[in-house]
Amino acid sequence: MKNKFILQAAPQAIALCLLLILSVNVNSAEGDVGMVAMEQIPYGFESDDGKISGVIYDLLKEIRAASGIGLAVDIEPAKRLVATLFRGKRTCTIVVNSPEIVDVLDVVEPIGFTITAGILPVAGIKLEDYSDLAGKLIAVPLGIQFDEKFHNDNSLTKISTPQYINAIKMMRAGRVDAVAGAISVLKYIAGQEGLTATFFDKPLVFAESDFYLVCSFKLSKNERAKLQQAVIKLRSNGKIQEILGSYFNLPKQ
Repeated sequence: MKNKFILQAAPQAIALCLLLILSVNVNSAEGDVGMVAMEQIPYGFESDDGKISGVIYDLLKEIRAASGIGLAVDIEPAKRLVATLFRGKRTCTIVVNSPEIVDVLDVVEPIGFTITAGILPVAGIKLEDYSDLAGKLIAVPLGIQFDEKFHNDNSLTKISTPQYINAIKMMRAGRVDAVAGAISVLKYIAGQEGLTATFFDKPLVFAESDFYLVCSFKLSKNERAKLQQAVIKLRSNGKIQEILGSYFNLPKQ
């Protein structure tokens, strides 16, 4: 059974169930719907050369193109998203499903991507169950929390790091045996650091949750239907998996 989880990654992220929430001012004309991704690597970010990209940013661009619905995709900082949370603007985004989301937003269609949280070990470290964590050096980025037992377990050797990238660098230097966090995000950052799939062993997964296209209830039935059909089309023709793979699939060598 899939478990919903909250994943915090301070200082860049807010609780994952609040990830990528909406906040833009748009008018009510048909098709004028805000499309917003959270400004955080790897979801939506600006590179050193000024180019905006990110896995959620790219997915929203494809959905907009396939549906004909939506303004140009924007990215918003986490603090701004939190400050204007759930204000009901004519907006869509991609977010992890949760009771909080269902209560106030229209869950339109699953994207076809499941994010997992747990412990990612280096090659040679076998983590078959929780007991295998004993005696391992585990880097835990500041604010990460996805499993109450793990979070409160003082018998484990956990080393706090400021961010994901610091934890990955410690792992590459041989200073820790594993890193805790969102597995896909860890792999993305590892790839940016030049690591390949062979560097890691099989992760120990504690929780998983699915991403959905969600919108405010102020969209028309026609707009909603076009967006839903666009997601279904992009999922069935492999475009969504292509985008996900470009960010999260590590090279084999």
